[in-house]
Amino acid sequence: MKAVVTRGPFEVVVEDVGEPQPGPGEALVRIERVGICGSDLSLFKGMHPYQRYPRIQGHEVAGRVVGFGEGDRRGLAVGDLVAVEPLIACGSCYPCRIGRGNCCTDLKVLGAHVDGAFREYAAIPSTMLYPANDLEPDLVALCEPISIAVQAVARAAIGPEDRVVVMGAGPIGAGICLVATDRGARVLCVDLLPSRLELASVYGAERTVVAGIEDVEAVVAAWTEGDGPSVAIDAVGAPPVIRQCCGLVANAGRVVIVGLSAQEVSLPIIDFTRKEMTLLGSRNNAGRFGEAVSLVRRNRDRVGAMITHRFPLPETSEALRFAADNPAAVEKVMIEVA
Repeated sequence: MKAVVTRGPFEVVVEDVGEPQPGPGEALVRIERVGICGSDLSLFKGMHPYQRYPRIQGHEVAGRVVGFGEGDRRGLAVGDLVAVEPLIACGSCYPCRIGRGNCCTDLKVLGAHVDGAFREYAAIPSTMLYPANDLEPDLVALCEPISIAVQAVARAAIGPEDRVVVMGAGPIGAGICLVATDRGARVLCVDLLPSRLELASVYGAERTVVAGIEDVEAVVAAWTEGDGPSVAIDAVGAPPVIRQCCGLVANAGRVVIVGLSAQEVSLPIIDFTRKEMTLLGSRNNAGRFGEAVSLVRRNRDRVGAMITHRFPLPETSEALRFAADNPAAVEKVMIEVA
């Protein structure tokens, strides 16, 4: 079968590899769609702090079950279209014991720590598969990035009484707009790129702000009638944006950091004590993947707007380079495998 292997920075090749055989508790999945994520671009550019080469990337997956190994099939059947939750937790460390396997001390992620889905077939544990026969493959692949947004919104316990400012309108930031408005909150989204804010509007943001052109602080103050947002979410991972979230958020508000960065950020302690704000991290999803599938199902008429470009599997290298070189034009590149 064909597989796309990242061998080093900017070195992506198509190779012939053996078709995997499903082991106990695994299903053989024919891959149909794989979305390109920001972490895929980081590995492509040699900037990801955790991943190692060579690696078959790809963790935003839609596939079709074509076979099983021995053991429990967990209600799945040959022919099922499935979304893939790409997290493999140990099940025994402290976070796993309290139901937060997303923080597992030995967490492995499909396409990062173990080979992923930029290939024609993959053997995947049945516990990681969610049937979605009523959805199109494109939407099934988007369940994974939406699950990241579901986790961020859950971390802040967002509800109808909240006004939420989302900093960043990439796939995760826009997804947070979708999830927060699905929970009844009002949302304002900020980004440097007007093109990206279009998706935030489709996903429910009632106000969008182009940073660098509009005065973010003034717009947010007017939008919240001087209170500040009850929740501010960083979906960028840049220290100035995190500091801005802490400055914008209301007294007694919550700040959630979703953006991933190895940079350090300095924050004035007085803001935390004066405002009694809550600062929360958010990573992957903790048992909420099924919720993400349901949310995509409820919003199927607009979720697909995230996809801006498509490439076939043999052109994955070109797709990665295009996404890396054209951030203003790209929200989500979808790799079509079958």
